[in-house]
Amino acid sequence: MGGDLTLVNGSPFSWTLNGQHSYQMDTWKWPTINAGQASRIYVEFGTRGNTRDDAGEAYYNIDGTSDRFTVLGRKPSDYALTISLDDMSTKQSSKGSSVTLGFRHNAAVNWIMSTDEAGTWWSNSGTYADWMQQSMGSLANRTLKHICMPGSHDAGMGTFKPGTIGAHFANTQTQYLDFYQQLEAGSRYFDLRPVLSRGEWVAGHYGQVGDIWLGGNGQSLADIIQQINDFTAKHQELIIINLSHTLDTDNQYKDLTQTQWNDLFTTLKRINNRYTFNNPGGTDLSTRRLGDFITDRASVLIIAQIPDDVTLGDFANQGFYSGRNLPFYDEYSNSNNLATMKSDQLAKLKQNRNIVAEQSQRKDMFHIFSWTLTQQPEDVLIFDKAIMFVPLYPSPSTNASFLRTLIYH
Repeated sequence: MGGDLTLVNGSPFSWTLNGQHSYQMDTWKWPTINAGQASRIYVEFGTRGNTRDDAGEAYYNIDGTSDRFTVLGRKPSDYALTISLDDMSTKQSSKGSSVTLGFRHNAAVNWIMSTDEAGTWWSNSGTYADWMQQSMGSLANRTLKHICMPGSHDAGMGTFKPGTIGAHFANTQTQYLDFYQQLEAGSRYFDLRPVLSRGEWVAGHYGQVGDIWLGGNGQSLADIIQQINDFTAKHQELIIINLSHTLDTDNQYKDLTQTQWNDLFTTLKRINNRYTFNNPGGTDLSTRRLGDFITDRASVLIIAQIPDDVTLGDFANQGFYSGRNLPFYDEYSNSNNLATMKSDQLAKLKQNRNIVAEQSQRKDMFHIFSWTLTQQPEDVLIFDKAIMFVPLYPSPSTNASFLRTLIYH
């Protein structure tokens, strides 16, 4: 029974292995984890004797500090990997805590630790609902395009409501979680696609095949607005909403008119804590610091991908911005093959993102890393090949339903 533990050292201090011991573990070998590095370690519980006695320990000292932690492997009633914070604490866990990571056969569990500018340790244990607020010590002075954040593709499609003939759950719904649940899970960038359907503003997922439109609807904008407001009433986080793929499905799937865009903006004005400032013009908001957005309250940044014949008008001073206010690189792979998508996205990241080069050579645009697989036309009517049934990782034990909600910048 084997699986992996990925140790991610996001700190400036190396984690030095100070010793290891195991009993009846078939594989238990641990390395030193250098500062700013990660290592994926394979462990395998034994198959001989009384496997309830399988156990292992790996002892780590953190260089330059008195802090120590231990990795534990145990099989009392089920397989488990645990982090014991022996002589240290993190922002999420007190000194001496045991953080159970679980165990995943032929897949990985993760332990991440880093320090903020004040020297406080933080980790991936505990809740992620306010991860920005928890990390303000290290993130407040970073610009938006220098912060890696999870985001949601077709974010409003956490449910399926009928649309065109041929549309069903398998080829239309992209999320298992609703908007609020995605926020609670840590998502901060939302690809939201508002459409008019039966006179109501809803999230939609539509595409054109030849002259035929196919697609359906998800959550209503009224529900999404309420869920955003419920979240920001509890958590002082930044939420970025990118409006695109807008359609009038009641009128031959035409683009929205200026009047309809105005009505959409008026509807979205019910979102609380919109980020506003006067006369934004062509200001690039991705160059602003997170601390400029999150002050004594949450902040919701709304970007609208409006066509050339539509203007923001007075809405530009009411918390609505055009695409030129948040320029970004966004090129998905358009493949349902994991290996193809993986190599394509990594190549695009390498080619279009380099923030450590000399100033004149930097490629520094807000980068959307689309770790998503795309259903192909020949599969749209096959229920067994539903959008959410295609795993983003090869292991069948991976929680693909959560991963599918995420893209990364």
